[in-house]
Amino acid sequence: MGDIPILGFLTGYFLHLAYTAARPDGTPVMRVKKQPAFFEGKFTIEKLADLTPQEELNLIYSFLMLLLL
Repeated sequence: MGDIPILGFLTGYFLHLAYTAARPDGTPVMRVKKQPAFFEGKFTIEKLADLTPQEELNLIYSFLMLLLL
């Protein structure tokens, strides 16, 4: 939809992507979700389970790389 002239401008406000990281057993541990914004991306990160500081840091870096690519 981003390539359609008029709709491409509005996609950042209407399409809200969400990514969830889960453990191998399927338990969700962290989620990143896009917030409505016209010109810039605003995201929120939710912690859904207890994590070690190293796991939390690794997931934040992983989400950052995912969103920048």
